[in-house]
Amino acid sequence: MFNALPMLQNSISATSNAMSLLSADAQAFQTDGYKQSRYTFASVFNSEVRSIGGQHGRYGGANTQTMNQGVTLIPMGYDMSQGGIKTAQPTNAAISGQGFFILQAENSNQQLLTRASDFIFAADGSLIDVFGRKVKGYKMVNGAPDKTQLVDITLDPNNTNLSDVGFEDNGVLMSNYQARKSALDNGSTTEELPEGEQLFQLALGYVPNPSQMTQGQGNTFTVTLKSGSITYYGVSGEENLGNVIGGSSESSNVNPAETTIVGIQLQRGYNATQAALTMTNKFLTQIMEVAGKA
Repeated sequence: MFNALPMLQNSISATSNAMSLLSADAQAFQTDGYKQSRYTFASVFNSEVRSIGGQHGRYGGANTQTMNQGVTLIPMGYDMSQGGIKTAQPTNAAISGQGFFILQAENSNQQLLTRASDFIFAADGSLIDVFGRKVKGYKMVNGAPDKTQLVDITLDPNNTNLSDVGFEDNGVLMSNYQARKSALDNGSTTEELPEGEQLFQLALGYVPNPSQMTQGQGNTFTVTLKSGSITYYGVSGEENLGNVIGGSSESSNVNPAETTIVGIQLQRGYNATQAALTMTNKFLTQIMEVAGKA
């Protein structure tokens, strides 16, 4: 009976932690580029007792039995499956594939990876996310990205109208964006589009085991020993990096219906464990009362 207490305590703790992770996922299901957590439950075996029927087994060894001490929650990283693609602002872009956009952490050389693209232009012409971190890319030279140097995407606001630039397919930042988009919407072919200057192309990074990265502020990730470092950099269409869709964003991969069902299951398990704990406590109280009268 006394062994039931740590077992029930472990089970309640594991279920509570799972509900906290599920709650975080549910709150972020409308956050672009968000990736839900993955976890599993595992039994905790942390004590051995001699089994009934003798002190030694058939061949002379100690005849012991491992006791179940409930369950624990084991984090398994993040679900990096593809989210839906939807239309967004000109400076947004979405990746269909395995790559990540690259951000430069403020006051640090650390690079951050993200699938979100809430990018905006700062007053100085730097393309940043909402936390002020600079977006990395390659400068376009004669119609091709100069991949000899990964740079901050920055425009001179005195020479470029920042309100009329945006990402077209493959993550190429174009000037005269609004006129080109209107022409496309009206059925014009690529050859018939108004003139525009190719300015930059978004850089992408590839990580071997992205589910094991660590999540940071603002829906970003950093590499770990388990995830591996950024293996290589490139642009849309290159091996394992996927394709960039301009003027779009990737939705969260959290499924609200699935999250609701899992939440109900966890709540039922939590209630059942609490009921068992209450019953165990009642029995122990009665035993103590009887023992006190003896």
